[in-house]
Amino acid sequence: MRARYLQAHGRHRPRCQGRCLYADVESEHNAVVASASLIVIPTVLFMLLMPVESYWILSGIALVLLALSLAYLLLAMYTEPGILPVEPAARRIEESGRRRPRVTHCVVDGRRHELGAFRAKMCRQTENCVEEFDHFCPWVGNAVGRRNYRYFIAFVTTVSFLALVVGVTSCIHLSATHLGDRGKADEGKPVADVSWADVALMVLVAYTIIVLCSVCGLMCFHMRLIAINQTTNENIRGTYFNEKNPHDHGVWRNCLNFATRPIPQSRVVSFIGTAIDAVRVPTEEEQADDDDDHQPSIEMI
Repeated sequence: MRARYLQAHGRHRPRCQGRCLYADVESEHNAVVASASLIVIPTVLFMLLMPVESYWILSGIALVLLALSLAYLLLAMYTEPGILPVEPAARRIEESGRRRPRVTHCVVDGRRHELGAFRAKMCRQTENCVEEFDHFCPWVGNAVGRRNYRYFIAFVTTVSFLALVVGVTSCIHLSATHLGDRGKADEGKPVADVSWADVALMVLVAYTIIVLCSVCGLMCFHMRLIAINQTTNENIRGTYFNEKNPHDHGVWRNCLNFATRPIPQSRVVSFIGTAIDAVRVPTEEEQADDDDDHQPSIEMI
């Protein structure tokens, strides 16, 4: 039996012969290209400006972190975040033009549940109900929920360490160059003018400081949420402000649970036999036509 996504769910569309789902959101909510560019371009510039023979270990670490950050970016982007089926009535378009229904329940294993039972919320950007909804992240172009939250954290963490390695190594090289020139000046030897490569490294250091202040700050924020077992949505809305969080089992158990609990099977995946050719995934044009006829707009909460 093979697991395949055979139909669209909200704005999520099957990709790679149904092996994954892609969130086909509005362009203003998808900054994946910018995200990848802001990681790759500075790292490539760093590799070109640094004498690799002198810093080959740190340069190698930077390349490994670059590969990991891009891999986790793709995993967070293409992993189905934890879509929960909602009641059919909530997916039906109201032809009368009245206000769209508010989704308050999902259907799991044929039973009706309140969204709170799965810490779920309707994602406005993807038009899907997501289990353990954390937030929608335009930098990965996907909702972050139960099934891809770990990949999102890994992406943020590797980017933070990549910026740290690039920034610290650039500072070491600039300091060594400056101290060498200062020694030459004390000995009365001619000192070379500041090169464009040094200026570029200074700009790169300033850039990594900005990245560390933003991305590393985000990483620390999520580390705190992991320690108290809250989602960003719960934290912002103050869900457990005046009551005890029933999911909080202590810092150690919360962190261990985050690191070790398995990613659950998708609730919207289909299982088919080995005769994969007999099942055809709808094309993008067919999905678009089907959306026009059947896909509703849902009031988000």
